[in-house]
Amino acid sequence: MKRQADSFVRGRGLADFRLLTVLAVLVAASALCFVSVGKVWAADPSTYTVDTIQNWLKQYADAKPDFKTGDVLTAKDLERMRPFVPPGYLEQLNFPNFKAPIIAVIPHTPASSYLRCTEQYASQVKIRSDGAIMNYTCGQPFPNEGLSTSDPMAGYKAAWNYTYRYLYFGFYDLSVDTALIRLGYSLGSGATNFVAASAPPGHYTADLPAWKTLFPTEAEVKSDYGGAQYIERYLTLFYARVPFAHLADLDGKAQPLPGADKIEQENLTYFTTPFDIRGTAFIIWRYLEDADKGDPYRADDAWAYIPNLRRVRRISAEVKSDSLLGTDITIDDFDGFNDRVLNWNWKFLGWKNVLEINDPGNHYVRYFGPDNVIPDDGWSVKKMAVTLRTPKSERHPYSAVINFWAADAWSPGYQLTFDRKDKLWKVIEWEYKYSETFKPGFWAETMNGAHAVIWWHLSAIDVQNKRATVFRQQGPVMERFSPALLKALFDPGALESIHR
Repeated sequence: MKRQADSFVRGRGLADFRLLTVLAVLVAASALCFVSVGKVWAADPSTYTVDTIQNWLKQYADAKPDFKTGDVLTAKDLERMRPFVPPGYLEQLNFPNFKAPIIAVIPHTPASSYLRCTEQYASQVKIRSDGAIMNYTCGQPFPNEGLSTSDPMAGYKAAWNYTYRYLYFGFYDLSVDTALIRLGYSLGSGATNFVAASAPPGHYTADLPAWKTLFPTEAEVKSDYGGAQYIERYLTLFYARVPFAHLADLDGKAQPLPGADKIEQENLTYFTTPFDIRGTAFIIWRYLEDADKGDPYRADDAWAYIPNLRRVRRISAEVKSDSLLGTDITIDDFDGFNDRVLNWNWKFLGWKNVLEINDPGNHYVRYFGPDNVIPDDGWSVKKMAVTLRTPKSERHPYSAVINFWAADAWSPGYQLTFDRKDKLWKVIEWEYKYSETFKPGFWAETMNGAHAVIWWHLSAIDVQNKRATVFRQQGPVMERFSPALLKALFDPGALESIHR
């Protein structure tokens, strides 16, 4: 694929971007305000280690729920939930009005094209001694029944199943609201800093079919956040993630663009509010990781556009592990894992029945609890693969990460990250929604028929610093995007023209 971005980004690179990141975080910090909340900690999750989680997995490996569909669990039932909710997140549910309606599990079965690819090509897939994948075409690379804790390569196999999970032709998050919340603090009362959701710049949506669903108003957003008067920082953004190669709906072929068969995926994050960071954007190209078709160790190419300087800068891959504009996640945290597989060492910890909000029933996520960071929706028990990964780079801020991925769609459920002192740092809870459960009149026109899951919400809770960031989807789109639109989205050379 022809690229024309280098002329914009040669030069200081990482040093420039780190300076810009510091400036952006300082700008964000200048607008801090706090929500009046309280918190009772049943235990101190900041003392937990990887051993804490592994011991929990062993203790409750064979646990079976004593609750059923139709039950409503409350804070009095946390001990009944303990075998199915990871330590670190369970403690967040200890508040008086907590409730967890138990619903029947909703299968997230990938499209028939992906299942056919799996059946036709999975037996050909190989894995190299260093964990690199070879001879992969499309579909799920490795069968679930073959993943075992006795196989030293099972962690890598699980990582590849996640990497090549079914994403249709990719997805848009037309509007995502992002709230930074300081847990347990209060500073007065008054007007909110919420805003109504809005569509991204027009050239990002020009070739999309029209959608009829209205975005939530400012009053509806405030209501969904539990009526909170203040949050620390409120941002909105647009996000696009598109796989370029190994497309099941094209029998393993790539997007119809020159050079697309050398690209695994590309993604764009573009901030639309508040005004002081409006237009800030990040683009990432991930090159093919297949050992027989590309370089599995080749670093991503990434660019940032900072409106105050009106310049595009190439950024180092290391920056993707930094806090994203002061939030509690990194670019590498997106979707549960957004890095190259071979940047990590992997271990498969086994399968676990996990209780979570797996397919939200509410149109937009509603939060409750003393801190307004816990989604109020239906819960179900779902089988998940559990992996432990440790970074190969000693400079990475995490010492380890434990991921929980659903066995059917390989979408994330929970993520536990540990700091360089090997203590639990952040607990992230995800929700994914199945394209076929969207009701008519609510984004069904952009979703039904894809037979895929799309990201819906995450809560990232920093248990050490008593703060959290929640991200909420407000406009999901899954389509076969045109070549012209893909170029408009992912050409770094076009970033300077999008500032408004």
